[in-house]
Amino acid sequence: MKIIKTFNDFISEDALRAGEDSKVIIDDLKLDSGPEIKSAEILGAITAALTDEEFKEYFYETYSEAAFAEGEMDILVGYYLDKSAEEAEAEKEAEKEEEGGEEDSDDPLAGM
Repeated sequence: MKIIKTFNDFISEDALRAGEDSKVIIDDLKLDSGPEIKSAEILGAITAALTDEEFKEYFYETYSEAAFAEGEMDILVGYYLDKSAEEAEAEKEAEKEEEGGEEDSDDPLAGM
């Protein structure tokens, strides 16, 4: 008998979704230098930062540049970029719906 695991089975209990409808899942990151960055802290930094440079700066100031091994900051920036891309896509969809809604409101036969 084979046991099949779903994607959610592979995600740790501490992982967070970046929003209710978000597909971005943020997991805790254990640095090679010792400290562990909690997913809640990562999500908070994503929310607070306006650019990826601000995002990096927060973690460099909090943990120091030397704390990050090669690739660890890339994981964090990847979370930031995934969330930013998702927000941009949602914004684009909202604009598209808004434009479509205006055209329909001018057409008296649109609801028929």
